[in-house]
Parts: sequence; C-alpha cells; structure tokens
Amino acid sequence: MFRTFAATLILSLPLAALAADSPFPMGMNIAGVADWSSEVVFVDVFKGSRPWTSHKDGLPYGKGGPLAMNERGAITKLEEKQFAEALIFVDIGNHYPGGKYTCYFDGKGELEFATAGYGKLIAPNIYAVNVDTKQGHISVRVRKTDATDPVRNIRLVQTEHEKTYETAPFNPDLLKRYQGFNVIRFMDWQRTNNSKLEKWEDRPRVDDPTQASNKGVALEYCIQLANTLDADAWLCLPHLADDDHIRSFAKLVKEKLNPKHKAYIEYSNETWNTIFAQSKYCKEKGLALGLSKNGYEAQLRYSAQRSIEIFKIFEEVFEGKDRLVRVLAAHGAHVWTGTTAMDWNDAYKGADAIAIAPYFGGMYGDVRTVNTVSEMSVDELLDGCKELIAKNKIRNAEYAAEAKKRGLKLMCYESGQHLTGVGGAENNEKLTKLFHVANRHPRMKDLYLEDLKNWSEIGGNTNCVFSSMGKYTKWGSWGVLEWHDQDEKDAPKMMAIREWMKR
Repeated sequence: MFRTFAATLILSLPLAALAADSPFPMGMNIAGVADWSSEVVFVDVFKGSRPWTSHKDGLPYGKGGPLAMNERGAITKLEEKQFAEALIFVDIGNHYPGGKYTCYFDGKGELEFATAGYGKLIAPNIYAVNVDTKQGHISVRVRKTDATDPVRNIRLVQTEHEKTYETAPFNPDLLKRYQGFNVIRFMDWQRTNNSKLEKWEDRPRVDDPTQASNKGVALEYCIQLANTLDADAWLCLPHLADDDHIRSFAKLVKEKLNPKHKAYIEYSNETWNTIFAQSKYCKEKGLALGLSKNGYEAQLRYSAQRSIEIFKIFEEVFEGKDRLVRVLAAHGAHVWTGTTAMDWNDAYKGADAIAIAPYFGGMYGDVRTVNTVSEMSVDELLDGCKELIAKNKIRNAEYAAEAKKRGLKLMCYESGQHLTGVGGAENNEKLTKLFHVANRHPRMKDLYLEDLKNWSEIGGNTNCVFSSMGKYTKWGSWGVLEWHDQDEKDAPKMMAIREWMKR
C-alpha cells in the first residue's frame, strides 16, 4: 500500500525546532445536529429536536398513524387520542443543561412536556419548563392544534437566554470551545452524505420546525457560526444540486459570509467512497458521459469535472476567486485517486487544493483480524498507531509533492484516529472497549501531536480534525470531546489540538 519515498532532513528534526512555524490553518469538522448528539449547539434546544413522530394513547409507541401537516411541517390536525412528539437530547444521560427553560409557540393549541421536562402554562403561548436532566431526554408533545392556526414555531429556550436567543442563537459554551479555529467544516451539519437535495427551494431553512432533519442545518446558520467564530467556512455542495441551486447557494454565501473570510467549496463529500450515494451517482454519471470505460475512474473524473463546474459558478457570483478556496478531494490512502482528479481535463488549473483524509489506525478495525486485535493491550495498539502515523507521513509527503507539481495545496478535509470496527467487527464488544480506552488514553494526545507535526513537516495546509464532539459507540470514537460538559483535561485529543494551536 505504501510507496517508497526518500526521507529528508526535516523528518529527523525535533518538534521544538519547528514550533516557531505557524504551519497551517487549523480546522474542525463540527458534529451534526441531531436529537442524539452530545453537542449542545443552540440555546433554543428545540432546534435540535427529532422530527415529529406520531403516537396514540393506549397503543404501542410510535403507532399513532399518519400525522396531518402543512408544507412547513406544522401539525394541522390530530385524531382522537393522537399526539405528536419531538424528542431532545436522547441517550446522552445528563450531559446537557438542565434547570429553567421557557417554551414559546405560535398558533392555537396545547403542549405537554414529559420525561425530563415539566411544563406549566404561564401566559398565552408561553410555558415555564423545568428540566431535570437526571430523568433522561426532553419530550415535547402537541396535544391540541387548530387547523386554521396550527401550533408552529416552537422554541424551548434556556431562560437565561430568552432575551437574546434570536440574535445570538448559539450556546456560549460551543462558541468558547471553538474560538480560535481558523476553519469550520460543515459537512455533517449539512447532512452531505447521501443528500437528496436537488432544488434550491427544497433546502433547509431557518424557519424549519427543527434543524435536525435529514435536510441538515440551514446554510444561514452555518455562515452565522463561521462569522461568530471569526473563521473561514468549509461548505459542501449536495451532489444532486442543480446549477440554479449552486448559484443561489453561492449568492447567499457571498451576501452573508464576512468579507474578510474565505469560503472553502467542495463538491459533496468523499465521492471516491463507494459506501455513499454520491459515489454511485458520480460513477453512473461518469459512465453515461463516457469519461472512462472503467467505472471507478469514470467516477473520479466526473467528480473532478462537476467540481470545476461548481467552482466556475462560484467565481461568477463572487466576481473572482479571491474569497474562495476551491477544493478537489480524493482518497488519502491512494495517491493515484488524487492525481486522477487533478489531471482530468486539467482540473488542477481551476482549483486551489487537493484534500484527503489521512486517518490513522483504520486497519485495526478489519473484521478479518478482529480476534487478534481484540487481544492486544492498549499500549500495543497505540504503538501500532504510532507506526502507522510514520507510514502516513511518507504517503502524505508524496501527495504533497504531486499537489505542488500542479500548483495546489494539500489539505485535510478530515484527520485523526480511525479506530472503529467495520464489516461486522463493530459487534465485537472487546474490540470496541479497547478502542474506547485507547481514545481516552493519555498517549492519544502524543499521537495527535505527532500526526500534526508530521503534517506540518510535509508542507500540508489546512487540517480539519474529525470531529468536534460525540459519544463513543461501536460505530466509532470520533469526537475529540465526548460530552458538552466534559473537562478538557479528560480529553487527550482536544488537549493535543489546544497545545498545537498555541505554537
């Protein structure tokens, strides 16, 4: 897998010798907004609620039948004993803010609060809600609604923010946590993978009932967070988006993004990765257009071709490319995917960067070796990861050289550890436990620092770590933090990033 590459003097330099070079912009992939996410994004926590589910008193959970809703997602009618329910902060224990909340809504109807929430009507369309996080998640229910003036625009706001939540929508702890990052990548906020968005009118909107639907978070909020954090915005365009969608998207970015900041523009996410719908789409389009008789090559070529088309639309809207970072992306483990993308119709001439995801540790999640790996000690596993980081450096250096030959920068759209079982290995509890222990181990900080140092030494540019926050499960330990209320002293990955950013 790994190609031979001549070592240079810089490989042997100590970290201290390089500390003076502020080597590259530091980025963060912000975790997706979902009812089960441990990242508390909005002070109006209803923006992170699960889309409405239907129930009936006396019937099994979720067996309430179809919900009558209008085009904006407001519930217009309820059958006898039927109610609609939205859940917030599911399965994250008490790792979210409790205490006093105020719930507002428009329209005519009646709400009910359950599980961790207890509500009392204190004025028309206003409830005082007390939240006891020890009881688990918050449940918000619509018990009555008026067909001519339905319940809508529900807001559940921490009382201390009730006067400012409309102009300052983000949780102050979230803003404090990511202040200082140069770039925020919004791939998960945008629900980029397997997106079904094609037309601009189908996009997620600020006034949607929730920002946690399959459409993702409204672009306006992505831009507002980048502006608030004084950071560049790395934005992913849906793979099905038509040219009108792209143009309208670009116009909104131009209008809303602080002019001193740049917009990183990427076509979808991991179009090279065959597990995603966007890769299948690129393959089908590439073959249909006759870009290659080889399906995978056609896939890579179409992705590059569509990327350049998108870049050109942005350049027209922005009247130039000075505020843009035009990103081609490829598979970090195989340099030829990058050269294929860069060279198709000279795509590199219309781009600024080739981006990869040079994770370390992924090989340990292979189902074929699960029995061997699950018996390793945590130190043996971390020693192996250190060796993989060194091998990654060799390949990353080759990637950087190929990018430089074409006048492009090498970037990380994602980076970090990749200790997760795949292909059935995720069901091995011993393996999962080992991976969780490794991610929490103090040595993980050293591995992240080593990985960042290597990236600097090979001349890498913007590096977006994946990802900001998430509870550890059998599907991975992706978060550099696990919980909203976690002390960063107990988070070795975040500690490494903080230390690196001070250099």
